[in-house]
Amino acid sequence: MAKARAVDRRLFLLTEIAARRLNRAADLRLKSEAGISAAQAAVLFLLLRRGERRMGAISEVLSLNPPAVTGLVDRMVKAGLVGKKTDPGDRRGAVVALTAKGRKAGLAADTILKDMNAALEEKLGEDAADSLHDALTLIATTDIET
Repeated sequence: MAKARAVDRRLFLLTEIAARRLNRAADLRLKSEAGISAAQAAVLFLLLRRGERRMGAISEVLSLNPPAVTGLVDRMVKAGLVGKKTDPGDRRGAVVALTAKGRKAGLAADTILKDMNAALEEKLGEDAADSLHDALTLIATTDIET
């Protein structure tokens, strides 16, 4: 039996609302349990998995504009989560690396978000979670023409 669908499913709006709700929930839990924001967790995950990174690479991977990354990283330096040094290959750029405190916070955040992912997958069911994962991966890795 075919599924009844609205003429305009408003995918952009629903994606935006869902992302904000999930981000807000993650932010609250990360702040209370790991002492970091969801945005900071994203930077820490990148550095945990790929090692030190140039500011431009952080901007590109996380899909943030350069001024946003600069402000985020500067706050993280002030909090002792990361260190920032001049890029020896290009003195105009900076390289960001984890500190011991940042590594600890990143690992704590990883545990928290794995728990949140498991709860979300349980709520959605395996098939819907797989479909959502596939759709979000496609959106995140493909240029979407609007």
